[in-house]
Amino acid sequence: MPQNAARHAYLITAHDKPEQLKLLLSLLDDSNNDLYLHIDKKAAGIQNSDLTGAIKKASIQFVPRLDARWGSEVFIDAIASLIREAVKSEHAYYHLLSGVDLPLKPQQEIRAFFAEHAGKEFVAFDQKSADQRVLVQRLGRYSFRRPVGPFAIRAYKRFEPVWNKLQSALGVNRIKRCPVVFQKGAVWFSITHAFALYVLEQFPHYRPYYKHSVCADEIWLQTILVNSPFMERRSFSGWDDELAATMRYVDWSDGGRSPKVLVSEDYDALISSGALFARKFDQAVDAAVIDRIAQFVRSSGNP
Repeated sequence: MPQNAARHAYLITAHDKPEQLKLLLSLLDDSNNDLYLHIDKKAAGIQNSDLTGAIKKASIQFVPRLDARWGSEVFIDAIASLIREAVKSEHAYYHLLSGVDLPLKPQQEIRAFFAEHAGKEFVAFDQKSADQRVLVQRLGRYSFRRPVGPFAIRAYKRFEPVWNKLQSALGVNRIKRCPVVFQKGAVWFSITHAFALYVLEQFPHYRPYYKHSVCADEIWLQTILVNSPFMERRSFSGWDDELAATMRYVDWSDGGRSPKVLVSEDYDALISSGALFARKFDQAVDAAVIDRIAQFVRSSGNP
């Protein structure tokens, strides 16, 4: 295996917004970076060749496209495929981002931060012990991949609550006697090469638990970590603080299943947060804040 631990690997998942994705890639375009992308199989509007053209300094590779629908267990497979491809060369850190994320610092500052905290794992946990009701809902019940198409989605939304109530009434709980300690937290992470290798080694043992699950992308990595010696290497020993644990600014104040879309009014808080990355952004909602952050990052990297 080539030894080049000064390099960083960015693992990026995207399913839409190709122009935003190109901007993200341009802000990560550094000779010390390797970019690995999973583009959703349904994203016909995102062409690999268009993305490659946005890169001048970093290397860029694409893993095979999977149909990773919201909440589907396939999303875990997509992330694992990114890690599997990236560890073919050793990197100091492996950063998982989505296509609607942005860095808040120039690359030299990001590398300096992780060099200062070398060996730490940046993975967030919601709480000390995962809510068992949530675990049963996500792993204990049988769920099915969400369909595509307006008619199928409407039918699915009617069927799903009935199906879940039936399973609850029947006492369906596939993890009731499971020997594994499950944990839960944020999807996005920055992990070391050693832990990335460990994740791939353990993944086949844990993957069966996520068959017919829903939103296990917030469970799978935390579960591997909490059952490993790497748990002692967490960068942040507390709970329920995504910024402190992962150095990512994410605003959940709307109270929904997805974080708030960040806008111009959030700019000062973003820049003063100390975070290295932020999500999520949407050009259709507020293009100005995206442009402003891009300008800040570029100017900070070229004083």
